[in-house]
Amino acid sequence: MNYDANPVQLLYNNEELRDRINMIMDSRDHTTGITFVNLCYQIVQVAFQEHQVKKADENTTVTSEELAPEEQVRVSRILWELIWDHKIFLLFGRSELLGLSNGEDRFVKY
Repeated sequence: MNYDANPVQLLYNNEELRDRINMIMDSRDHTTGITFVNLCYQIVQVAFQEHQVKKADENTTVTSEELAPEEQVRVSRILWELIWDHKIFLLFGRSELLGLSNGEDRFVKY
């Protein structure tokens, strides 16, 4: 058995990936949302569960939990489409009221 620690590539097409992003966004608190890094991590977890992770061959076990750069670009494009369609918005920077003191921008469901 071979082990692959390279960043994860997905087998989802763009529509399937958009559905997974929406599913993850729906499961989050609508006030605090989710960071891009956390969203990518969640996508990788779902992809592993659904066996939608690209492998070099059948004898390879993927061990990385990081999304490949080209997959991060696909996620970014879909997020901007969702923003354009008024499905989500960006919550910028700090908000002591929401407990977002780390300054990370978050995607929040409308």
